[in-house]
Amino acid sequence: MFKKTLAALMICGAMASPASASLFMINNGVDFGSNGSTSTSAINELGYTGTLATSIYLGNPAVAGTQVIDTNIASVMNSYGFSAGVHPTMDGGTQTFYYPSNPDNLNVNALNNVPAVADKNGFNDGETLPYGTAGTWGLTYQYELKGFSTGTNIKYNDGYFNVFYQDGGAAKQVLRLKVTNSDTQLTNLNVFGFITFDFDGNGTDDAAGDSFIQNLFVDAASGKSFYELWLANPAGNTVSWVVDTNVNPPLPTPDQLWQVSPQGPLVRQSTLDGSIRFAVPEPASVALLGLGLLGLGLSRKSKKS
Repeated sequence: MFKKTLAALMICGAMASPASASLFMINNGVDFGSNGSTSTSAINELGYTGTLATSIYLGNPAVAGTQVIDTNIASVMNSYGFSAGVHPTMDGGTQTFYYPSNPDNLNVNALNNVPAVADKNGFNDGETLPYGTAGTWGLTYQYELKGFSTGTNIKYNDGYFNVFYQDGGAAKQVLRLKVTNSDTQLTNLNVFGFITFDFDGNGTDDAAGDSFIQNLFVDAASGKSFYELWLANPAGNTVSWVVDTNVNPPLPTPDQLWQVSPQGPLVRQSTLDGSIRFAVPEPASVALLGLGLLGLGLSRKSKKS
C-alpha cells in the first residue's frame, strides 16, 4: 500500500509541479541578418499588445455556470450573431464593435528576453512594415477559448491558440496551443495548456512531411525542435505553455455589453496585452515521472500476485 501511494505521489508531483519558462529559438531556415545564422537568439517569451478580444456570454456573466467563448476569429464571432458597428449597451448607451484587423489586432509583436534578444533574424511586428518587406517575417495568432463563469471571474477549460508564420505570402500555421485550464488573480488571467501539431484536433500529425514547421521552434537547452519533443510522445503533453494577459474587469459591466438579439448572447470587446511562455521538462523530471509509473505498475503486479 505504501509503495503504491508513494508511486502515485511521485506521478502527481511530476505532472503538477509548475514548470519554469524555457528558452527557445525560432529557426526559419533563412539568414536574414547575413551572419551565417538562420535562427534567432534565445527567446524567453513572445509578447503581444493590442489584441482585440471578443467575449461572448451565453447568458448572464454574473451567474455561475454561464458558458463563455472568447475569440478573435471572425467566423466564430459571426456564428453567434456578431456584426460590426455601433450597438446599444445594457446601460442604455452605445459602443462601437469591430472585427479584428490583421496584423494589428492579432499580432505577436515582440520577442522578449533579459537581456534583449540580440539576433531577431528578420523578425518584424508587421505594423511598421508589411511582412515580406526586405525579407521580414512575423507571427500572428487566432484563438477560441471556451469556459464558464464562476460568478466572480471566468474559468477556461477548453479551446486553442493557432499560431501562424507570416512572410508576405499566405499565412502558414506552425503551431497549436491546446487549452486545458486557467486561473485569474485580480485583473491578471493565466491560460495554460500544451502544444500539439494536430492542428485540427482529429488525431493526425499535420506537420508530417513539412520540414519548415517541424524545425521552426527549437528548445534552446536540448537543441531539439518542439516537433521532435511532441513526436516522441504526442499524447504526453511534453511542451507546456502559459498565456499571461490582462482582463479588466474579469466580468463585464453593463456599459460594455451588447445583446445581439432579444434572446441572443451578450458581447464585450476589449484589448489585451500579455506574453506567451513555453516550458520543456528537464530530463530529471521526465525520469521521475517514468520511475513513478514503473513503481505504480510494479505495485499493481504485486497486488495481483
